[in-house]
Amino acid sequence: MIRFKVINVKKNMQFAIIGIILLMFAAFIAGAWRSTKSIPVFGGGMSRSINEGINLVQRLNEGVFMKMICWSLPVIDAASDEEFSPVNLVSLARNAFKMLTNADIDNPKSYFSLQVPIMSLAASEMVSTPGVEVPEKDPAVVENEHVPEQNPPAAPEPEMSAEVEKIAPVKGKPLVLIYHTHTTESYTPSKAYNYKPRDNAYHTDDLNFSVVRVGDVMADELNKMGIPALHNKTIHDVPTYMTSYTNSLKTCEQILKANPSIKILIDLHRDAPVADPQKSRELTTVKIDGKTYSRIMLVIGSDKTFPHPHWKENYQFGVLVDNKLEELYPGISRGIDLRKERFNQHLSNKAILVEIGSHGNTMEESIASAKAFARALSEVIKNLTL
Repeated sequence: MIRFKVINVKKNMQFAIIGIILLMFAAFIAGAWRSTKSIPVFGGGMSRSINEGINLVQRLNEGVFMKMICWSLPVIDAASDEEFSPVNLVSLARNAFKMLTNADIDNPKSYFSLQVPIMSLAASEMVSTPGVEVPEKDPAVVENEHVPEQNPPAAPEPEMSAEVEKIAPVKGKPLVLIYHTHTTESYTPSKAYNYKPRDNAYHTDDLNFSVVRVGDVMADELNKMGIPALHNKTIHDVPTYMTSYTNSLKTCEQILKANPSIKILIDLHRDAPVADPQKSRELTTVKIDGKTYSRIMLVIGSDKTFPHPHWKENYQFGVLVDNKLEELYPGISRGIDLRKERFNQHLSNKAILVEIGSHGNTMEESIASAKAFARALSEVIKNLTL
């Protein structure tokens, strides 16, 4: 089953965020201090209290507070005491915050113009879909999708299911969009597809060796069979998985606006049911008529987390594709994983997430499965075409 991808988050980033918050707090205190110095204060007791407060801020500025900043931002500690002492806290806070988030403290509008990672602490779609970054006890384990859905939604009853709308292709225009929310996912290196993964979970920035290569084959096969397919190779999971679905949502919206003829959306991934590639391989490999294939799983989102009026029709469309796969290649399907999240599938009434193989499979096995999937999809499309 598709599970949450887990990649190791560097502890330094956590400390950096804490440091930035402390810097902002210090900047506020410093600003308040400057304001206080220009305001007359009546009463000796109050004056002494303020002076004591100023002295405390000064001590923090010169000692403990600066040391805390050095812990979170080691590069600052590289400077000598003489170089470090004249640092302007207000300026440092502003510049450091902008460097890490690309947002300007003095410009509130900039907070919302970009995807600020710290915003992921709030409930949003980008943190409720596969690809959330969380710390892992074992630093060597950079991905682990084996986190079962605690209370998965129930599949719609047959009599309650939405009817799959017929398709009216536009001649010369794309009908299918293939894209990749997790673009850098890859497979076990093989002789023909030998590369150096960037981590233990088999990711690569070279799209010739990632799941994008499988998407190339799928798109080519569909086009050969008369199904106009568009393959988008935009990278959505670099530098972080945290905003992958937000990024791919923007990509899809732009493509659909420019190509309203597209009716079918395929978000193509590769799975990692367990962290161990060999154990994953046991779950995601099948031999059919003497040929080895990566097994295929469809993931359908529902409306349990976010509004999604098309989910029942998406599910029924997925059932048609899954049934055709099993009919043509018995044993190749791992079934349909119905989830609470919607995976950007609200953009179409024929949107599915497709997991081809796992990091325990090879590129050759997954390419074979891409051809099999294209054949099954093309037959489903032809049966739905007006």
